[in-house]
Amino acid sequence: MPHTNTKTARRRLVSYASLADLSKDLDKVEAAHRAGTLKPLGNHQPGPVLGHIAIAIRGSFDSLAALNRAAPLWLRVIGPFVKSRVLASPLRPGVRMSPAAEAALWDHTLTFERALDLLRTQVSRLGAPGASPSATHPIFGKLTPAEWQTFHLRHAELHMSFLQP
Repeated sequence: MPHTNTKTARRRLVSYASLADLSKDLDKVEAAHRAGTLKPLGNHQPGPVLGHIAIAIRGSFDSLAALNRAAPLWLRVIGPFVKSRVLASPLRPGVRMSPAAEAALWDHTLTFERALDLLRTQVSRLGAPGASPSATHPIFGKLTPAEWQTFHLRHAELHMSFLQP
């Protein structure tokens, strides 16, 4: 697949107020996949996109240690001060990740079905009563469970916007 400039690529408008909204969109994406009409609009196939979101959610519970110091120092310094503003708006496309972050957060071998299963499992985990993701975010530092959920919704909006059901 040719490289797409994700800063300027056509994307669909996606906004999630809750994990239920994300789950409904996953249903639409799954239906389009089964119908053979799901189109990737960015640089990643649908399986790796869903897997990437699942890996990030899992990491917020189990650790993001592979990302320690992956972000530049200046970003780690200002991150905690801008997190509220960043989490209040859609995440911007086109962010370049370090090779270490890319390797830790993307699995290009995941099939759509396996990635969808992983993502649904992690969404359920995040939405479970008393869920308490507590890993340190590699840019924003310590996040509350509510901030983690907001981050995951914004992050999912960004990546799901590159999947056209």
